[in-house]
Amino acid sequence: MGQIPFKKVKKPERLISYWGAQLPLCLLITLTGFLYNFGMLVSPYFEGRIVDSVEAKQSLQDILILLGIFIGAILVVLLARIAKRYTVRRFANNTSVTMRLILENNLLHQDQGLGDSTGSTLSKVISDVTATVEGMRKLTTEIFDTVIMFIFYIAYLFLFDVTMTLYVLIPVFVAVLVAFLMRKAIFSASSQARKANGKMTASTYDLFDNAITYRIYGRDQDHLKDYDGLLADYEKKNVRASALTDMMIPLANIIALIGLVPLFIMGPAKVASGSALSAPIPGIMNSTWTLGAFTSYLTTFVLMASKASKTAKLFGSIEKGLASWKRIKPIIKPYAPYAQPVTVAQNDELVLKDFSLTIEGKTLISHLDLTAKRGQIIGITGPIASGKSAFTKVFSQTLPYEGSVSLFGKELSAYSPAELAGTIVTMPHKSELFTDTIEHNISLGGEAPVAPYLEKVSFAKDLQSMPLKEQTLVGNEGVKLSGGQQERLCLARTLYERKPLLILDDPFASVDPKTEAEIVANLRVDAGDSLVLLVSHRLSCFSQLDQVIVLSPEEGVQVGTHASLLETSSLYHSLYALQQTGGENHE
Repeated sequence: MGQIPFKKVKKPERLISYWGAQLPLCLLITLTGFLYNFGMLVSPYFEGRIVDSVEAKQSLQDILILLGIFIGAILVVLLARIAKRYTVRRFANNTSVTMRLILENNLLHQDQGLGDSTGSTLSKVISDVTATVEGMRKLTTEIFDTVIMFIFYIAYLFLFDVTMTLYVLIPVFVAVLVAFLMRKAIFSASSQARKANGKMTASTYDLFDNAITYRIYGRDQDHLKDYDGLLADYEKKNVRASALTDMMIPLANIIALIGLVPLFIMGPAKVASGSALSAPIPGIMNSTWTLGAFTSYLTTFVLMASKASKTAKLFGSIEKGLASWKRIKPIIKPYAPYAQPVTVAQNDELVLKDFSLTIEGKTLISHLDLTAKRGQIIGITGPIASGKSAFTKVFSQTLPYEGSVSLFGKELSAYSPAELAGTIVTMPHKSELFTDTIEHNISLGGEAPVAPYLEKVSFAKDLQSMPLKEQTLVGNEGVKLSGGQQERLCLARTLYERKPLLILDDPFASVDPKTEAEIVANLRVDAGDSLVLLVSHRLSCFSQLDQVIVLSPEEGVQVGTHASLLETSSLYHSLYALQQTGGENHE
């Protein structure tokens, strides 16, 4: 990561800055690009020399020496081409990662929401980043492979004959102009085809995911009819886009090759008369038109005409890249470094005074008073929609609150992002696993061994049945594991990243009661100097906790021990009794 110069892009909203951020690499691209494209003249030049040598009946040895020099020069040119392609690809890769990191950084530093989640927004802009960088790569490549090559080829042709070259270049420039003018039509047709494909893909997923529902309600035939319409629309637009794209290169090639007409009208006559070349290079070129000179001129022109016919793809890539860049530009700003986490530890207490929480005009929690200390486990429970998860979001400053929340000696609302990161770690309600090994899912690249944390969440027995142990791949988002195993790995990750405040949002939803009891017992021993807020709808382990908060918008907040709440809270008593008889209050 240290080699990626994303911090050097001072003005990321300007595309030119990305080339400037990798100036040494761009200089290397320039050097290898000039060497490769100038070297492309090796082939037509030596082809002409070999034709002249054969026509002059030179010795076989002289021809073989000339052929050997030709092959050696071609090898050098190919090496230059490899070096250029490598440097351009590296520039593109670095730029892609740089742009993605800057966008991620910008989105995570935004004070207000985006409508969509950050992850959703990132997934949408990734395709735009790819298209933008591809356009930059094409432009960087074609500056040499098209623009510089054209300059070299045209200059080389002018050495032979200025007048004839002006005539043969007219169709070439017309071909480039046609390609330039058609770029918008091709891009528009391709965009419509992509949109139609997106609709058809979404409908395909919907067809598979909800097939039973459509069948039950008798809407399967209607859905298939709609799908057929989307398929027909996609086929129509895709055929048009493909036709325009496939037609462009042959059309431009045909137009460019019209230049062969003046070439074959004027060229053979010059060879027959032995006319003088316009500006031959002494010692390298013959001074007059020969069959070899005509061969060299013809080969150069055909190569240039072929290159001109491919400019449509260049224009298309640049057009697509610029369109994507316009979508990215409004949300891209200079990279802002993340502050190092800072742990707040002015004291060991969490003190809530007259705490209230209201969402969209509905009061979920009101007048809550609580004092808890590090080393304790506080249970939080209540009926569905009582505000349990909302309460935990207060500690990430996602939701505003009324009253006072003094966390370890400092008001929660005054915490900086760095202090939140250094003081609080949360296990979310939904398990989130990477498509990676068990070890990496827990350590996230940390060096400490993960085995002790697997023991704490009662995962040791599960691990014994896995041949690769900690190196076992969990599958896409943990698909190879049961729900309970997924939850326990997420809990192990939270304990691995232990902070003074641990917030566990319903960590035992898919864990059996026996395993839950073992984990809570381990937490009692291993929580150490951390304060644990445990949200759960299951109360079987709450007798082991220090305090319990019962949330209920209708009946108000109640705080106490498990034993005292069973006596004083009818709600808590009914929830506990219901679970004891086998019915659980699932959220």
